[in-house]
Amino acid sequence: MEKAIFSITCTTCRARLAVRSEAAIGTILECPKCESMVHIVPPEGWRPAQSPGQEPLPTDSTAPPSLDRVSETPLTLELDPAANSLLGRLFQHLWILGGSAFVAVAVVVWGLWSLLATSQPPPESAALTSERPATAVAGDNTEQPSSPPEPRSGGVQSPDNAADDAAAGENTSGPYSTEPPTSTTEPPSIPSSPSATEPSAKSAPAAADPPFLFPPAAENDAEEDSPPIEIRKLPPAPVDVAARLADPLAEIELNDVPLIGVMDLLSSMSTVPITLDADALAQLGVAPRDRITLRLDSTTIGDALRTAVAERGLSVAIDGGGLIVTAPADYRETPRKIHYTVSDLAGEDQAALEKLATMIRNLVAPRTWRGNGGEGSIEPEGNALLVVQTGDVHRRILIFCEKLRNARGLPLRSREDPRLFTLATRADRARKTLDRPVTVNFHEPAPLARILAYLSQATGVDVLVDRASLALADTSDQVEATLTARKQRLGEALTALLRPLGLTYRIVGDELIQVTTEEAAEERLELEFLPIGPWLDRGVSAERLAEQLKARVAPVSWSDVGGEADIYFDAPSDCLIVLQSQPAQAAIQRLLATPAKR
Repeated sequence: MEKAIFSITCTTCRARLAVRSEAAIGTILECPKCESMVHIVPPEGWRPAQSPGQEPLPTDSTAPPSLDRVSETPLTLELDPAANSLLGRLFQHLWILGGSAFVAVAVVVWGLWSLLATSQPPPESAALTSERPATAVAGDNTEQPSSPPEPRSGGVQSPDNAADDAAAGENTSGPYSTEPPTSTTEPPSIPSSPSATEPSAKSAPAAADPPFLFPPAAENDAEEDSPPIEIRKLPPAPVDVAARLADPLAEIELNDVPLIGVMDLLSSMSTVPITLDADALAQLGVAPRDRITLRLDSTTIGDALRTAVAERGLSVAIDGGGLIVTAPADYRETPRKIHYTVSDLAGEDQAALEKLATMIRNLVAPRTWRGNGGEGSIEPEGNALLVVQTGDVHRRILIFCEKLRNARGLPLRSREDPRLFTLATRADRARKTLDRPVTVNFHEPAPLARILAYLSQATGVDVLVDRASLALADTSDQVEATLTARKQRLGEALTALLRPLGLTYRIVGDELIQVTTEEAAEERLELEFLPIGPWLDRGVSAERLAEQLKARVAPVSWSDVGGEADIYFDAPSDCLIVLQSQPAQAAIQRLLATPAKR
């Protein structure tokens, strides 16, 4: 057997482990006794044996190890027979006995506390009255509806108490108030599709609904109760963007370089943070790995940047203290008039056409319409809709109408790739991508940009950093972080990396992820079609289901309490059409996947 070069101690079970190969230094290996992960660092003062003429191995444990070493095989640890002798085993037994004694004492103290707590007499008010408490109770089976607030046109209403709790910042486990009803007015129903004049045959009367559909919040929202963490930040250095763009370049030659690589190069040369607009790229069909070829003489950094992005139909805009590569200004800002033939969606009924127009106004870019601060307009004209909007909003309307046709089983009218109009949510489409295993060893702090670049290269997933949003939060992708993982899901690794930085990630495409701030992710609203046929089959009405979802998930964000998020029920497809942020969409999907409580 090969002789051990040194021994280390497992930080979990305290076993002494023999290291027999210098190649193991800096890697993360499994303890053969407790199966926990152990970082291999040689003891202070240790020096490797050297052959004549051989370069010495670095022994500085503070230097980051090679990133590809963690995947080398067959590196293993073995129990050190000398250290795990009688004396070693005696120490381990004493350690275990001490831990057991501590647990026993804790159990006794907890038992005494529980006994004292249960022996206290109930409060006088509880003994003398049978009235319901003034707060919502998670398994209460008595419905006490309250008068709903006035909705925005086309919206779905939550009960008053849900809005009150939302305004107070409370996390309610159910939408019902125990206060006596102040009005007998029936809550308005969810607007159905414009072509449906009757409610869905599957929608049961509200009286047949279970009074509490979802488990208590603690069962699904454990992350919200996790202890706060100290957020690490690193504000970007101030930079004169205009001056840096004017910096001269004698020449620049790029041959078949990925777009994201060109942006990183020019950002490094100019010291100006450059953000690739992930949503604009996805809308225009541009990938971060699209190749760029460029050759310029006697130019500036700004001209080189504009020439490079123009090759992919993009433009550059100054955004705060940095630059953003996005869609051309004409596409984003110039209104255009387009007729949408929607007779298959609305029929020949003028009222149905009006309802479809209202649905589009409330679900597709709500801020951009006239009356909501924007300049867009949508009006029925014959059996069509006349829409005046910018190019990016027209694109969203097209996708919405085609998804609605897809949900109803109608033929698509667009000649574009049908995969653009699939009803699978962004989370569902990216599940295989986020499930990819990744092994990484940044046990020493390294810039976030470097770690993300490694994850992107290791998994083949495009990871873009929203540097503009990070700058607004006084941080940058140069803030240092740590990440060690062995065959961990990419989604879990990203969460472990980003959460201590106050950051998160958004799914933009099947293999395109954007790293941004939590605030920016919550502000970006996205549209999803969520089938609820199984709930309707169990006798749960779409109205009640939507009310409870709105009271449970991001209560203050919905249109009927002053926000922009909205829910519509489309009866022909048995779908809820939900406009919400990606974190809220994920929470809604989790709730809809739970069985109804009866």
